[in-house]
Amino acid sequence: MELIILASLIVSTFFTALGALSHTSKRAIVFLALQAASIGFVELVYCLLELITGLHMEALISFLAAFVEWFTSAAVSPLIIYWGVIKTEDVSEKPLIHNRKVVISIVVLPVLWLTLGYWFSNILPERLNVLPFVALMLLLSSIPIVYRKDPLKILVGLNMAENSLYPLIAESPISLVPFMLGLMVFVNLVGIFVVMEAYRDYGTTLVSKWRLNG
Repeated sequence: MELIILASLIVSTFFTALGALSHTSKRAIVFLALQAASIGFVELVYCLLELITGLHMEALISFLAAFVEWFTSAAVSPLIIYWGVIKTEDVSEKPLIHNRKVVISIVVLPVLWLTLGYWFSNILPERLNVLPFVALMLLLSSIPIVYRKDPLKILVGLNMAENSLYPLIAESPISLVPFMLGLMVFVNLVGIFVVMEAYRDYGTTLVSKWRLNG
């Protein structure tokens, strides 16, 4: 694995952990944007270098596809969720698990997965060397999905989980990019619409209080 790719995966994993443990929705959204930006940055740079050195139509299409995917994940989706925060409330909450367990998980999981990744690096195909980082980011993304009561943070976790798969699907056919991006934006818009309607009815975004206040 190239050093720049390794550095990008370490940084994006770090941002994933910070986003999963953020108390406020706005801060979680910031780390979501940073995670997406760091994950797709290397692929974007490679496509740009290929475009500069090649100057052919295929390189241009690859760069535009990488840029649109990167911009959508790092800017459009976070802004959609941020719009939901502006229209509702910025809830501050801790994950519904003991802080000591969170700290232990954050320390143990990276060590475990990096160790397994090192052991399997000679067995797995080269393109799957990123699998330990992808698995770790998916595990970290599950924290807001499973343990949060605020649906906006849950939506952040879903986006982080989707971004985590990018290293594995970066070589997907370009024809699939519009479908994947459209689906991601659609899910975010629908999620924000549901949250806004629930907030209008119940006066809070906390799922645990929707029935109680209803």
